[in-house]
Amino acid sequence: MLVVVFGGAWFDVRQRRIPNGWILTAIACGVGITALAAPEGGQYLAAGKFLLRILTVSAVLFPLFVLRMIGAGDIKLTAVMVGYLGFGKGIWAVAYGCFVGAVLALAKLLAQRNLRQRLVYLFVYFRRLFQTKEIVPYYCAGRDGYGAAIPFAVCLLAGYLWYLLVGTP
Repeated sequence: MLVVVFGGAWFDVRQRRIPNGWILTAIACGVGITALAAPEGGQYLAAGKFLLRILTVSAVLFPLFVLRMIGAGDIKLTAVMVGYLGFGKGIWAVAYGCFVGAVLALAKLLAQRNLRQRLVYLFVYFRRLFQTKEIVPYYCAGRDGYGAAIPFAVCLLAGYLWYLLVGTP
């Protein structure tokens, strides 16, 4: 799992995306590891549960992708983390990562002195979304540049390391 999340973070920092090949390899390895670790006769059930966790997390986070608030690779990496760790432990690792992301985002907004501007942008975005019911991307690299974004896979890596050190409450 550490290799998967570290690789995802590396790709996110270097290329601003996480390749599908990386995610598919992680899923294939996860299915194999899950099946091998399962008791005799339970390999298919264990692999199915692994895939079900991935599909569930992907479905829950998909609306954030539609609104362009999170990248598809970040959603897939999050889903793979929960697939490997299970819902209970995985949600905690992701929550730790979200906390790290929130702290990094706040620090970046304060350093760039644009916290107020971004909060107004968020408020106007949601107001427009509810008034017009038109889904437009919240973030567009061509319009907003990369200065407004943080590589979320790095936050997921930090959340996973935090989980390894602390565990769950």
